[in-house]
Amino acid sequence: MSIQVIVAAMLERELAARGVQSLGHSDCMEIVENLLGRLKELDQELGARNIEQS
Repeated sequence: MSIQVIVAAMLERELAARGVQSLGHSDCMEIVENLLGRLKELDQELGARNIEQS
């Protein structure tokens, strides 16, 4: 089981707890995939900044 599947399931539970029933598993997977991509880009950007400051 990938981290993406785990986080998507967590997102589904959190949304359901808040009454959001309109997003399915595939929607949550897509959201998580986008978020993980953004986090990877942010991590790379921050790493580049640290190298520049060194």
